[in-house]
Amino acid sequence: MHSGQITVKVRFFGILEKYAGARLIVFDVPEGYTLQELLDKLEEINPPAYRELFRQIPESEPFLRIMINDVLIHKNDEIPLTQNDVITLLPGISGG
Repeated sequence: MHSGQITVKVRFFGILEKYAGARLIVFDVPEGYTLQELLDKLEEINPPAYRELFRQIPESEPFLRIMINDVLIHKNDEIPLTQNDVITLLPGISGG
């Protein structure tokens, strides 16, 4: 159950910054909010092009890299967020 509010920051890099319209967004979310809830919220508030990029997560090689406080997260479903967490979203890099 959510009781108070916490503040978290989301940093966007590469094409994600372009679609999100900012390099950094600060959110006040309920205590107990999870990373997945935050990712769902980001999908809701951003334009359709952003949502399409966000969902390009193939099983073998994820498009989106997620870090919390500069630590790469491999499984993000129910990680609880805490006060002043910094979530970094990085697009995958590919080339040839």
